[in-house]
Order: sequence, then structure tokens, then C-alpha cells
Amino acid sequence: MLRDQLVNVVALLLAVAAIVSWVSGDPLQAGAIGVVLVLNAIVGVATEWQSGRALEALRNEVRTTSTVRRSGTVRTIDAESLALGDIVLLTAGDRVPADLRVLEAAALRTQESALTGESASVLKSADLVPGDSPVAERASMLYLGTMIAAGRGVGMVVATGGETELGRIGRLVDAIETEPTALQRRLEQLGRRLVYLVVGIGALVTLSGWLRGEPLFTMMEVGLSLAVAAVPEALPAVTTFILAFGVLRMARRNAIVRRLSAVETLGSTTVICSDKTGTLTLNEMTVVEVRLGDGSVAPEDAARELLTFAALCNEATLDQGDPTEVALVVAAKRQGVDVDELRRAHPRLTEEPFDAATRRMITTYHQLAIMKGAPSVVIEACGVALAESERLLTINHDMARRGLRVLAVAVKRLQGAYSFAGFFGMTDPPRPGVIEAVAAAHAAGIRVVMLTGDQVATARAVAHQLGIGDRVRHASEIEGVPAEELPSVVKSTDAFARVTPEEKYRIVEALQRSGEIVAVTGDGVNDAPALKKADVGVAMGGRGTEVAKEAADIVLADDNFATIVAAIQGGRTIYANIIKFVHMMFSHNLNEVLTIFVALLLGWPLPLLPLQILWLNLATDVFPAFALALEPGSPDAMRRPPRDPKEALFSSSLIVLILWQAGMLAAVTLTTYAWALKAYGAGPHARTVALLALIGGQIGHTFNCRSRIRSAFDGLFANPHIWYASATVLCMQVVLFASAPLMRIVGVVRPVGADLIVLAASMVLAVAIVEGGKWFARLRRLAKVRSGTLDRNGPSEAASRPEAQ
Repeated sequence: MLRDQLVNVVALLLAVAAIVSWVSGDPLQAGAIGVVLVLNAIVGVATEWQSGRALEALRNEVRTTSTVRRSGTVRTIDAESLALGDIVLLTAGDRVPADLRVLEAAALRTQESALTGESASVLKSADLVPGDSPVAERASMLYLGTMIAAGRGVGMVVATGGETELGRIGRLVDAIETEPTALQRRLEQLGRRLVYLVVGIGALVTLSGWLRGEPLFTMMEVGLSLAVAAVPEALPAVTTFILAFGVLRMARRNAIVRRLSAVETLGSTTVICSDKTGTLTLNEMTVVEVRLGDGSVAPEDAARELLTFAALCNEATLDQGDPTEVALVVAAKRQGVDVDELRRAHPRLTEEPFDAATRRMITTYHQLAIMKGAPSVVIEACGVALAESERLLTINHDMARRGLRVLAVAVKRLQGAYSFAGFFGMTDPPRPGVIEAVAAAHAAGIRVVMLTGDQVATARAVAHQLGIGDRVRHASEIEGVPAEELPSVVKSTDAFARVTPEEKYRIVEALQRSGEIVAVTGDGVNDAPALKKADVGVAMGGRGTEVAKEAADIVLADDNFATIVAAIQGGRTIYANIIKFVHMMFSHNLNEVLTIFVALLLGWPLPLLPLQILWLNLATDVFPAFALALEPGSPDAMRRPPRDPKEALFSSSLIVLILWQAGMLAAVTLTTYAWALKAYGAGPHARTVALLALIGGQIGHTFNCRSRIRSAFDGLFANPHIWYASATVLCMQVVLFASAPLMRIVGVVRPVGADLIVLAASMVLAVAIVEGGKWFARLRRLAKVRSGTLDRNGPSEAASRPEAQ
């Protein structure tokens, strides 16, 4: 970190300035510039260090957990706590937490491409294999870093950490380079281009000053210092700071950002494709209806028999498992069924686990097979007559239309066919705050699309209840749609029912082809492709599989849709704060350049010496920049359309704003300098007044940069850090003018009462002039509203831009 701070353009310019000072016979100034060089490096290292610690804290939030059996008790522990001999229970979607010897396997398949490079999943079993078998052929072993693709299994820990197969490979890797985000790359490119510009300006200032009689070495120092002043050296450090602490804020709201690039994309999101169960709803299923095949409500004995079948064809316990499965176990217990005794009395022979593609689960026992799953799948498996099938589907449809999630169960005895047994109707209430979050997303110009495995009638009822919309399609309707027509189909749909992972991927892809920026939620193994494909992949932290979390950019600690909307608001705020910081820093730096350049053109003495420029940068850039990074979000952040990701960092309106405001600040400084030259003559006192005018103007302008459209007095104390930063800048001046040696080094004199009035007046003028511009802009908007050329409820053209915050 220290090397990066010392080997860059700004540091090299400072070093050259120090050398020039030394050669010109001013060792005191050379030493002072060296001190500034060290201070600049320390601030940069401290910022990067703190940002790195913040991001590391976030990474630790997303920890791998494991389900283990210790002393006969099943519990969930941190994977780092695993020890040799631990018994680990694994199901589809889990990340293997250590190297394990397989003890039990039921249709167990793993994805080992991270270790072996083979893309196909591998079937595992408890059968022994020769000890010298290649890693890819060890069917009885599970390895750290691989994923459970299907089935379930039990394994014993035989190696952890560096002793695992992955750990041995990991020891060969000594470092991982972190890629900068797209925004950071754009800022870095901007910084490089600015270097050429400011070096040219510095050369021009040096030449013009020398031609009018100033000492060459002095003008070289001024030119170099001016170049240093114009280059926004804090740009990378403050950008990292804003991103890091912005995502910390989001983490406190349960949105854990795994990739910084997602923060930028969040502000541009136009569509959220959200799962229903557990995200839009509480994922607390409750069985509210048990119906027989004739559509009648099952009497107590019949209901107990149906729930007995459901409890057998089930992996859940009362407190662990899929919510739908748990709901059936709870309902069976309420009917007086002893589920544990039932399962002991009927040992399972085989099972076909539930799969999103088949939408069913089958278990077999001695002379009995049970199928549970989607009603249409179960009815089809029973092979009933067409009329009977239609009658059963009508019952199912009537239940679903009332917003119930419907499951069906069928049984087969001996070698006969499956016979339909009945329906279970369940309800899952919306999460608190979700209806409001959907409305907030719509107000922000973001469309919400619900993707659910439920049938069409259920999906329509839930989508209508949540305010998502009434345009609902069965996902199978898009199967035959040509690729070129699919975008228009998905853009006109509010909810898709019976969605498979493959169809989810196609929907996301089609939305992206239509120009949408898509955020997608997911929790299962099969959601990983869609999460990876999405512009922002959002995994569930509570019920999400490790595969989903690995593929995602953001993990929701509370699995709540409202948190996604809050994360988008956070992303917009972070980007807006970066624009505010850029606005402030470039206004300040251009102000300094214009002040010196115009003074030289007018034939005036130099208004600032090199060390005064460096002192100014140290005082008025660093602390205010950090304060703007902590600016709270604009009240109307979620009442504007999403930002265009292709939009240039510097829009034409922002460039114009920076130019006129920098010109205004320079005019205030030059006016006070002209007064000082008349009052005190050329020399240290006049330069002291110019320095105070610059400091006062830039403190005031920091408040201006809080918003491009709202008054600086709107929420004046909402961000206390900006007051702390201003107080720190003023305290630095007190320290400067209280120390005779420091004044001598910087080249200033102790100010008198009139000089302090200049400081205060510059501060007030900077705010008052910009406030006048904002007031005039608001008057123009009001006139447009009154004339009918602008919707009163719609954002103004300026307000629709992200930097308008």
C-alpha cells in the first residue's frame, strides 16, 4: 500500500518540486514538501487500510456452515469448527466444508470442476476404492470446495484446511489480485488524462510567470505545485472509502455485498426478478385445508391418513427442513401422528428426492410407494380417465385461485398403479413491508417480476395481493417462443408460474437482451446459472445454498425482498456520493488553477506559493471528501428512474456546473486578493488573505455539493460529519497561525480582524451565490409545472440524474 502511494504521478510531482526547491537554495521549503509527501502517503495508506478492513469484515459475514451430528444430536456449526472424525450431513446445494469419507449416499452427486476441471457431476457412494486412485475417480470421497449437485449423503471428516486436496493446491497460490470496479477504472483513466492536462497548464504558468520577470525556479515550483493542486490525488482513496463504507451501511441493513462492482450496477437496476416463497412471503407454510379426491374437506380420520402418507414421503423434522415439508409434519403431529415412531415402523427402501424438473418426490416401503408433489404431476402419474383428470384439476384450480399453495399425494400398493389420495392446501403470508417495498420499487422506475414454482392461479392471487401486477404466464408458454420475440413477451409479464431453473435463465437473458439491467434472487443449486447471468445476483443468506451464495453478488441475511429495494437505494446513494465528491474536488482544484492563472495574466504577483497550495489541498480536500462520502441518501433517491450504466461519469450538465462554480470561487478569491494588494501591498500578507479566501470559499462550497438541486439548508444537520470536517479545517488554520515556525514554512503572516472577515465572507458568498442559482432553477421548474410542460409529480430533468442528489 505504501509503495502504491509513493510511486504515482502526484508523489513524483511532489518529489520534483522538493528537488527544485533544494536546488534553488530553499532547503526549508524542500523539507516541508517532503513532509507533505509523507502525509499524503499516510492518509492514502490509512484510508485504504480502513477500507480493506471494512470489506474483510463484510466477507466474514458470509460464512460457510455445516450440519453435523455430534453425540447423537444434529446441529449447525461454523465450518471452521469442524474437526477430524466429525459426522457431516449434506444435501443438494451444500458446499462441502472439508475432505470427507462417504458413509451414506442417496443419489448423491457432486460438482467437482473447481478441483478436477471436469464439468460433469460425479456420482458418489460409500463403496471402497483403491487408495492410489486419482482424485477424479475417488467415488467414496467428498472434497473441500466442491458442491453437492443432487441427493443427500453423510460423511466423516478426514482432512481440514491446508491438509485437504484443495488446501494443497491453495499453498501454491501466494496472492490474489483484487480487480478494480468499472467505476474505479473509469476514475483511474480520468486521472491519467488529467495528468497530461495539468502538466501542460503547469508548464504554461511557469513560462508565463518567467516571461514577466518571476524567478525561474520559483515559477517551476509554482507550476509543479499547481499540477499537484489540479490532480485529484485523493480520488482513488476516497472512492474506495465511499464504496467500502457504503457497503458497510448496506450490510447493517442485511444486504452483504460480495463484489464491489455490484454496488455500481444496483443504481442502474431496472427489473427485479424475485422468487416468491421466503422472499416475498414469510416462508412459513401452514396446512389450512386437506381435501379428498372428490373435492370435499377430509374428515378427521381421512385427514390423518393423508397426513401420514405426507409425513412418510418427507425429509423434514418439526424444526428442520423445507418449510413446505415441515408444514406437513406439523399438521400430521396435530392430527395425533407420532412421526418419529411412524418412520421407525416403516423403514424406507428407496427414495427419489424432490427435483425442480420433476416436481415430485417418491419413497418406497415394503409393499407401498408414496408420491407427493405438484397436483398436475401426481394426477398424470395416476393414469386416470380424462374426465376424472379434469375434475381433479378443477379442484386444484379452485384452491389455487384463493392463493393457496396446493400439493397432492398418491399411493401405490404392491405392484398396482398409483391411486389419487387427496390435496393439501397451504398458505404463506406476505412478509411485513413487502407490499410497501414493491410500491417503492415501482416509484423508482423498477419493475418487479415474480418467478415461482406455484401454479398460475396461485401466482396470480399472490402477485395481485402484493401489487406486482395481474399479467401472469405459465413458464411453459415461453418454451416455443423464438429468441428474437422473447424479450417483448417477458417485458409484458408480471409473474411467471411453474418456473424451472432453465426457464428462469431464459427469462433473465431475454430481459437483458431487451436492454434491462436485471437483479435476480435465488437460493437453490439450480438458481446458480441465473444468478451468474444476472447483472446483480442476489442469494438468500438464511435458506440459500452455498452454491447460490458463491454465484451471487449480494447475499441477503434476512431473505427479505424489502432488503433488495433498500440495497438498490444504498447503491444509488453510494454512486451519488461519489459524484458529489467528484463535483467538490474538481470545483476546488479548478478554482485554484484559475486563481493563479488569471492573476498571472493580469500581471499581479503570485497569489499563492507552492507550499500554500499544498497546505490548501491538505486542508480543504481530504476531510470534506470523507464527510461527503458519509452523506445520507436523498429523500427522493427512490422517486427517480434508474441511472443509465452507459452514462459518462462527467455529464455535460456536471461539467458546466463545475466550470461556473469554480469560476465563481476564483472570482471571489481574486476580488479579495485585489483588495489585499491595495491594503497591504504585494507580499506575505496579501497571499495570506488569498489563502483564507480560498479556504473559506471551499468550506462553503462543500455544503453546496451536498445536492445539485436541494438547498444547502435542507437537512442542514442530517450529516454531522460535514460539520466535523469544516471544524477540522478551521482548527488546522488555528494551528497554522498559532505556530510561528509553521507560518514561516508555509509563508503566511498572522491575520488581523479584517482578514478573518474575508474568511467568513468568502464562506457565506460561496453558499449564497450557489443558493441563488438553485432558487432560480426551482422557479423555472415551477413555471414549467404551471404552464403544463412538466408533470408536478415527475422529477425534473436535472433531478432525474444521479448526481442531482
